[in-house]
Amino acid sequence: MDTRIAGVILVDPKGRLLLQLRDGNTRVDPHRWCLPGGNIEPGEDPLTAANRELLEETGLKVKELRLFWQGTAPSAKFPGAVGEFSIFYAPTDARDEDVVCGEGAAMRFVDGADVRALKFGRAYGEIVPRFLDSPQYRELVNAG
Repeated sequence: MDTRIAGVILVDPKGRLLLQLRDGNTRVDPHRWCLPGGNIEPGEDPLTAANRELLEETGLKVKELRLFWQGTAPSAKFPGAVGEFSIFYAPTDARDEDVVCGEGAAMRFVDGADVRALKFGRAYGEIVPRFLDSPQYRELVNAG
C-alpha cells in the first residue's frame, strides 16, 4: 500500500453529506471534493485516525463512527498509487455554521441529490456514490 487513509461521512437530519472542497494549494486532487479525513499515522488504528482527522478538519466530534467500507482504491498521491481506505459514517446534528474549515477551500453540507454532480478525486468518486446507494445511508435518511 502506498498510503493508508481514514475518511468520514457525516449525514445531517436532511440527508446532506459533509464534504470538503480541496484548495488549489494541494498536489493531491486540487479543486476536487472529498471527505473529511486523511493519512493514518504509523501505529494509529483507522478509527482513531478518523476521529482525529474529523476534529482537526471540521472541529466536530461524534459519539460513534461506524465502519462503512474498508478496502483498496486508486490514490491520487502519484500515478498508479493505491491506497487502503477506511471509511466511517455517522449521523450528526451539526449545521454548516458549526463546522470549522480547518483545511481546504470549503467544508459544507451538500444535499444528497446534488452530490453525484460534484467533481471528486478518483477514490472518493467511487466511494461516495456507493455510500449514497447503501442501506446505511437509507437508514440515516429514514431516521431523520
